[in-house]
Amino acid sequence: MTISTKSRYALRALIDLAVHYSGKPVLLKEIAKRENISLRYLENIFTKLRTAGLLKSVKGRGGGFLLARDPENINLLDIVLLLDGDTAISQCVDEPLACKRSKICITRGVWVDLNNNFREYLESVTLNNLMKEYTGAIDR
Repeated sequence: MTISTKSRYALRALIDLAVHYSGKPVLLKEIAKRENISLRYLENIFTKLRTAGLLKSVKGRGGGFLLARDPENINLLDIVLLLDGDTAISQCVDEPLACKRSKICITRGVWVDLNNNFREYLESVTLNNLMKEYTGAIDR
């Protein structure tokens, strides 16, 4: 399992958005500039995040983006599943019937456990956790 650039950039941009939110929507071009991400690429990502209900957009003067949910209620698993799809580290984890040896495979349990731990970890890390780390790093 590899976390895509799209997911990594989405996470950076969401942290930036949350940290720079001051009661007004944040302009996408400002996020793109601060995070050194192509505006066009970020537009694509934010469209998916908005459609999924993680973001709200405000059009017109003073428009931009804001979080649709509390940062405590957005976790890494939400983002990765949305942008990358499944998180399975091996096909046998999600599709045991695709492997003829899945019922007798000695190592399948290891991959299933690893995959479950990976998903649990992604679910445990919230945008709020990462915002605190970001602001703590700036204060140092």
